[in-house]
Amino acid sequence: MTKRLSSAVKIDDELTLHVESAGTAKHAVMLVPGWTMTSEVFSRQLSYFEDHPDYRFVTYDPRSHGRSADTPGGHHYEQHGRDLHALVETLGLDDFVLGGWSFGVLDVLSYVDQFGTDKLSGLIMLDGSPKSRGTDNTKEWVSYRYDDADAREEFFTMGPLRDRAGTNEEFAKWMLEETSGVNMEWVAGITNQTRDEVAALLNAAGAFLDYSDLLVELNDVVPLLYVVSEAVKAPVQRWSRQNTPKAQVIALGKHLMFWERAAEFNAELEQFLESIHH
Repeated sequence: MTKRLSSAVKIDDELTLHVESAGTAKHAVMLVPGWTMTSEVFSRQLSYFEDHPDYRFVTYDPRSHGRSADTPGGHHYEQHGRDLHALVETLGLDDFVLGGWSFGVLDVLSYVDQFGTDKLSGLIMLDGSPKSRGTDNTKEWVSYRYDDADAREEFFTMGPLRDRAGTNEEFAKWMLEETSGVNMEWVAGITNQTRDEVAALLNAAGAFLDYSDLLVELNDVVPLLYVVSEAVKAPVQRWSRQNTPKAQVIALGKHLMFWERAAEFNAELEQFLESIHH
């Protein structure tokens, strides 16, 4: 039986999603990539779970990312949540662990907000926050400041429109511990598969969402795991102690820690999965 599979899953007449899966075990874990990223970033998780006796791994390219259909509309996270729901239904996933990376957490939380947790056995927040804006992004679990004093929100919204190559370079440096030429080119090659206008729209759309109350409610509904970069460890731990005390918080490396520190990340992920199913 094939243990590694790439497939094109038709959602509707407009949208076909590129899906990657590995393994044939009963329990599934699905991770959703973040802003302008694709299933390729989870290559080391796909390899890890290919022969796993208990878990299989699923990921995909969101609409207008990678090898999925480039659609004229739907470039906001409420629609991404509906896309995810349609994919879950089409694949027949049930009792699975769902996680999102970076702005991919908005896909995941949008899905939960609209369709509930009946099919979920656990939820992972992978270096992404439940809301994007706050007063001080050095002390709060948020990406941007309301006043954008550090121009970070402007950078990720206008950067792709003004200077995609320069934005890609700074984006990769922010994500990577090892900024070798090969690694930088790899990140650029992935992000460039998403059109400039789609990248700008998705970043702008994310800034208006706040799923904090939803995440607080999930504290008593499903097991929670937050894997975050070392840079945001303190504010995430503080927020979690106050709002989701049952959640497990782990800090590793920088934004692409699951790729750069795959052995450590995969071990933590498997331990979380084992805590749910055994």
